[in-house]
Amino acid sequence: MGSGKYGALSGVISRMQMLDNINNNLANVNTNGYKKGSAVFEAQLSEAAATRGKQATNYTRINSEAIDFSQGQLTKSGSPMHLAINGEGFFRVQQENGEMVYARRGNFQLNQDGEMLTSSGAKLLGAGDIPVVLPPGEMNVTRDGSILADNQLVGTIPLYDFEDTSVLRRGNDGVFVAPADAQPTQSPQPEMLQGFLEGSNVNIMQETARMVYNTRVFEAGQKVLTAYSKMGSNLAELGKIQ
Repeated sequence: MGSGKYGALSGVISRMQMLDNINNNLANVNTNGYKKGSAVFEAQLSEAAATRGKQATNYTRINSEAIDFSQGQLTKSGSPMHLAINGEGFFRVQQENGEMVYARRGNFQLNQDGEMLTSSGAKLLGAGDIPVVLPPGEMNVTRDGSILADNQLVGTIPLYDFEDTSVLRRGNDGVFVAPADAQPTQSPQPEMLQGFLEGSNVNIMQETARMVYNTRVFEAGQKVLTAYSKMGSNLAELGKIQ
């Protein structure tokens, strides 16, 4: 297979991966706290560094996913267990295996012990990384994360910031996982809204336009592969004649 055919094939595969990324964004357009992703292309220009005596191949591939952490629309839900972050920051939650991860999705619920949990059962962590436990009765969460019960302070919900959010990777159930060497800092001025939920930051019109564009590029790549196949068949026939 010629170098050009390898390049065309890698381009077609990359566009398929890009379309998968777009489909995933569109599938989560109504998912609370979802952050859209964009596939990052990497070009491998081998021929540029190759000598005349060596054969090299140019190709492209999807290197990673860039997550867009821009704010989603805040919508009033009315549930006291729902919290939305206004601005930057993440909730810190502890999964059932003990791992600490980060979340924007604030549709919490209570278990029988009064702990605030995510939909997957991860515990919301308060000050000192201690799970938030609510006393029976009505509670209020102020904008700075203070938890009040009967007008008495019973706990706080801190938010955490990362200097570089590009180090975060997706985990299960909408959480984000930080590498061991990425140390977040506690937000000095957290702002959260009780009774609200943050929606997805996916723009349907933008994603649809991206889908149309990448579909056309994919189809163009298929035509190039077909052309290379015909060229290969013709060369094989010429070889038989000789």
